[in-house]
Order: sequence, then C-alpha cells, then structure tokens
Amino acid sequence: MAEDSGQRAAGGVVSRGGRLLRKQSVAQAAVFLSIVTLLSKFIGFARDAIVAHNWGATGVTDAFLIGMMVPSVLLGIISIGLSTLIVPWYIAHRKEDAAHARELVNQVAVVWGMAFLVVSAFVLIFAPQLVHLFAPSFTGARYDLAVKVTRLLVPMGFFNVMTGLVTGLSQAEGQFLVPLLSNVAGNVLLVGCLLLFSSPLGIQSYALGLTVMSVIGFAPIFWFLRNRRDFFRHLDLRRVEWRTIGAFAALLVPLIISGGGGSLNTIVDRWFASHLAQGSVSALDYSNRLWNLPLALAATPIVTAVFPWFSSMAVDGTLLATFEDRIRKTVALMIYIMVPCIAGLVVLAQPIVRLLFQRGAFTTGATQLTAACVQMYCLGLLGQALFPVFHRVFYSFKDTRTPLVVGVAMIVINAVTDWLFGMWFGAAGIALSTTAAVTVGTIMDILLVRKFFRSEVRTTPHYPLASEIARTLVAVIPVIGIALACTTWINGANGFIGLALRLVLVCGAAAVGYMLASMLLRIDGWRILLGRIRHRIPSLVP
Repeated sequence: MAEDSGQRAAGGVVSRGGRLLRKQSVAQAAVFLSIVTLLSKFIGFARDAIVAHNWGATGVTDAFLIGMMVPSVLLGIISIGLSTLIVPWYIAHRKEDAAHARELVNQVAVVWGMAFLVVSAFVLIFAPQLVHLFAPSFTGARYDLAVKVTRLLVPMGFFNVMTGLVTGLSQAEGQFLVPLLSNVAGNVLLVGCLLLFSSPLGIQSYALGLTVMSVIGFAPIFWFLRNRRDFFRHLDLRRVEWRTIGAFAALLVPLIISGGGGSLNTIVDRWFASHLAQGSVSALDYSNRLWNLPLALAATPIVTAVFPWFSSMAVDGTLLATFEDRIRKTVALMIYIMVPCIAGLVVLAQPIVRLLFQRGAFTTGATQLTAACVQMYCLGLLGQALFPVFHRVFYSFKDTRTPLVVGVAMIVINAVTDWLFGMWFGAAGIALSTTAAVTVGTIMDILLVRKFFRSEVRTTPHYPLASEIARTLVAVIPVIGIALACTTWINGANGFIGLALRLVLVCGAAAVGYMLASMLLRIDGWRILLGRIRHRIPSLVP
C-alpha cells in the first residue's frame, strides 16, 4: 500500500512536471514570470553589488559598459525584433498548417543565424572603430578596455540574438517556464564567475560571466523546442522558401527600429553620457537596474503573457469590442501596479541606492548621482509599462509601420533632449530625456491604436478606464504621505541591517495603506490581483 502510494505520488509529480513543460495559461504564465523574475532580480542585484563593490561608478565601469553596449545593445535590437515578430508570424502560419509553420521557422533560424554570424564577425573586426563611434571621448586605457570588452562579448551578442528567436517560439507555444529558468541559471553562473575570477581577471570576469550566461540562456530553450516541439530537426536548404523569408525580413526591419527603440536610445544616452564626468555612464546603468525592477516583476510578465493572447484574438477574429476591453483592462492593471512604485521610488531613491550599492568603491557621491537618475527615470515609469502593451496590439494586427514611425520619433526626441537636459542637469538630465521620449511615444501609441477599433459594433458600455485611473491616483496618496513622513527616519539608519529594516517597514506600511484605500475605493486592479491570489495560485500545479 505504501509502495503504491509512493508510486502514485511520484507519478503525480512527473505528471505535473510534464504538464508544466507543455503549456501555461495566461494567468499561470504571468505568475510564473513574476515569481521567477523576482528570483532572477535578486540574483541580478547580487551581481550588481559585486560590480559596485569592486569597481564602483568609475572610468573602468564606464569603459566596460561602452564595450558591452556594442555587441549586447546593437545585436540586442535584433533580438527584440525577432522575439516579438516570431510570435504572431508563427501563430498565423500554424493556424494554416502546423508542420509547414515549423519548417518555415527552421528556415528562418538557419538563414538569419548565418546573417547574424556575419554581423558578429563585422563587430569583431571593426571593434576599435565602433567604440570610437559610440564613445568618441574615450582615449588611452579606457578606450583600450572598451575595445577588448567589445571583442570578448561578440559570442554573447550572437547567442542573445538566437535566444530571442527561440524564446519567442517558446512563448508562442505557451511555454514560459523554460526560458525563465534558463535566465535564472545564467544569472547564477554569472555571479559565480564574478566571485571566482574577479581577482585574477579583473572586470573581464564580468565579460566571461555574460558569455556563459548567454549560452545557458539559449541551450535549454533550443533543446526544449527540438525535443518537445519538433523544431530544428528537418531542414532541406534546397527547398528554402525565399519569398516567405523575404516577407519575414520586410516585417523584421521596421520592427527592429521600432521595437529596438529602447536599445537605440540606450546607445544615444551612453554616447552623450560618455562626454560627461567619469562615472556618468555607470550611474545611468546602476539606476537602470533599480527603476526597471517594477517593470521586470509586474509589467513585463503581463505584457509577455498577453502577447500570444492578443495575437490569437487578432487571428481568430475576436469581436473588436471584446479585444478593446481586454486592452483597457490590461492598461488599468498596469497603472494600478505602477503608480505606487513611481511614488515610492521617487521619494525613497537615495536610501534604496545606498542600501543596494554604497560599499567598497561605490562612494556617497555615486549614490547621490545614481539616486537622481533613478528619480528622473521613474517619472517615465508609467510610459515604460504602457508603451509595450500598445506596441503589442500593433504587432498582433501585423502592423509594423506605425510602431516604426513612433519609434523613430522617440529616438529623435531622446537625442534632442539628451543634448539639452544633459547639458543642464548632467547624467540626471539624460535620464529625464528618456522619460520625455517614452511619454511622448506612449501618447502617440494611444492615439494611433484607435484605428483598429473604429469599425467596432458595441452592445455593451466601454470598460470604465478613466474612473479606474482616477481612483488609483486617489489611492496612492497614503503611499506618498507615509514615504515622505518617514524619509528622515530612514536616512538616520546606521548599517546595512538597520537601513534595510527601516525601508522594509516603511514600504510595508505604504503597501498596507494602498491596499486599504484600494478596498475602500473598490478599484478593479485590486480585485483582479486578489482574485489571482485566491483562485489562480492553487491551480498553478494541476
């Protein structure tokens, strides 16, 4: 009897594990993404703390970030476009013929993989010229280090591009868990490389860790798709459908520009920051880690989970009224989550930066500079959360031209405001220019996305988005009040543990105030989150 029970229990575990490796629902995907991303972010902060302790916000870290930018950001633009486009493209072809869709994906992977190898070779050969282009003010040891890092990280750039392709395919197949776990494993190995090799290799141990992370990020997803979904098994190069590959390219090129707008803006930001005081590039990068946290934990999981859902609704001919209300509900939920994050980060930026980074080579001056950048970035946090939602709507309808126009406008705005604000406010001004660009881009998206719903026939009222936003803004008042009232008390803390405890207590009190206000105002975002906690989490493991 005991043996039978053990066998049933073991069988149940295997069965549940097998189901998780098959497909997740939108709710499961969002929860998985949030939980595993939280773990990944903790590991990422350990990585950043090691880097901050060893090299601080100095010319060395500036040089490394410029060198890393060339292969990671430049090729990362292509990765973003690939992971975004492959979802609706593959879903549309799968609806007609699943086997043929897999064959087309195999062709795209081989043809574009060879193209990316050529681009990688170009980056390797012309690394000195690229570094001079992206950081013309760098000379001497900073320039030499940036060139060396660029060449060391070329393999990382290639694997990141291919990871974008296989991650998009995995998400289109409803499998979000494998890419997440691969990312966590890669982050753990990156931290290990920093701990083990920072003494003999210096900051080049960071380059080693990033390369290992990129390989680990790609290999498990590739294995899953090949062995569980039958991708990448059969390819006859004599039967390549060049017309279809060309059509894919025609969609990809504008998507690279529009979807990679954030990466292009990063290039522009660092170009201007390289002309400022040493440590400016590093301060922007450290602050980027912090203000991106609520995006990574909440906004990105939601956007990633709903994108295949949006694409399927567009392909299946879902009623436009239903589609529009789903978008409105997603926007309302994003606003509900992001508004208190903005309030908390703006008020408490300095003690949070002090807690996470201020030790070793990371000085008080670096803390002040990084905190100012965090505050300026956070003013655009709502735009950063909503912008990809609307872009995914365009992509669901296979409209890559409109996002292209918006993306180019954002790049122009960012470049102009980088020059103006950077000249006036330094590194914090460059962060503010990013806020200005993404805010304008989001407003443009809101206005332009309406074209898809002009012909809708509606028998029910619209989802009350304006009312939800107004109630959310009222509910955040206790958060601001608690944070402001406790700022002096937090800043008076001595030591890591004392500061951490005070921050946790204040953030906890602010969260309780927000929840109570949400309940009193009956905000839909609160009811949605509460419903997920009550009903979805128990069903994550069937």
